[in-house]
Amino acid sequence: MLGPQIEEKFAPPRIIPSLVEGFNAVAGRVYLIIFPVLIDLFLWFGPLVRVKNLLLPTLTRATELSAGAYGEGADAIIKNSNQIWNAFLEGFNLLFALRTYPVGIPSLMVGQEFVVNPLGNPLILEMATTRGTILVLLLTILLGIVLGSLYFSLVARSTDKRLSALDLPVFLRLTGQSALMTFLLILLLTVLGLPAMCFISSIMLFLPTLGTLPFMIFGLLMVWVLLPLVFTPHGIFLGEMGTSRSIVSSIQFVRASMSGTGIFFILIILIGYGLDMLWSTPGTGSWMMLVGILGHGFISSGLLAASFVFYRDGLAWLSEMIRTREIQARQTGS
Repeated sequence: MLGPQIEEKFAPPRIIPSLVEGFNAVAGRVYLIIFPVLIDLFLWFGPLVRVKNLLLPTLTRATELSAGAYGEGADAIIKNSNQIWNAFLEGFNLLFALRTYPVGIPSLMVGQEFVVNPLGNPLILEMATTRGTILVLLLTILLGIVLGSLYFSLVARSTDKRLSALDLPVFLRLTGQSALMTFLLILLLTVLGLPAMCFISSIMLFLPTLGTLPFMIFGLLMVWVLLPLVFTPHGIFLGEMGTSRSIVSSIQFVRASMSGTGIFFILIILIGYGLDMLWSTPGTGSWMMLVGILGHGFISSGLLAASFVFYRDGLAWLSEMIRTREIQARQTGS
């Protein structure tokens, strides 16, 4: 009778109560939305650091060199490809790297194709050298990881009063673990992604009729590989674990609650990206975008806090389930 009593007391984490508690935590600590609001205001009114003059000639040349593989439609493909690259690099901001993954401050402006704001045209800074571009990119990513670690630490503490106050030694340790996790993620994506993309490109070259099907299959496989790692940041900032232990904890929890975790993150993605489309409606040239920035700051912070609540309750449930099984195993053995 011990097992059913424990399972009734420690139920798996519930989705709706986690969302409610997460948004309540942010509503009681409105200062948390300052992080996404400030980064969006900076990207909106700050300088546009571009790499258009540096990359466009190289990309154009690469397209022309591969033209022989397209046969009769090569000219049209080259023209369309050049137009796409030109439009993309026209509004791409190197400072978008402030939005680091998986630990980082959510931003509505990242990915927005804009060259104007309500005050007019932003200051455009063209990167002239590859070395300078790499240096700016690395410094921006480092700053993004530091700010993202501070943001995650404060959000985690808003959902669990048992955590100690955030002091400098703790913050530096969490930031170091966050940087290590980011490096491991980049390494994993490189090891898995580059060979897969080369293979998919070869298939697309010989079987163009497949369309985007190979990319869809690759995306599903990547989700299947990465989903068990989704709570790794939560283990670092909520459980104050090391990166390796946090990875193991995330895999154990996701395996034990695969369906619930999948539904929870599907719901978070639908809410987050669905509302992002609404917040982006005014356009970057309108002052009404301020409403979108504030709304995005609250919603994204609330969803992040809800994920910490879901992980906190789930970890307590998983620990109790493991302890119950151990007690039952000892009772059976005796």
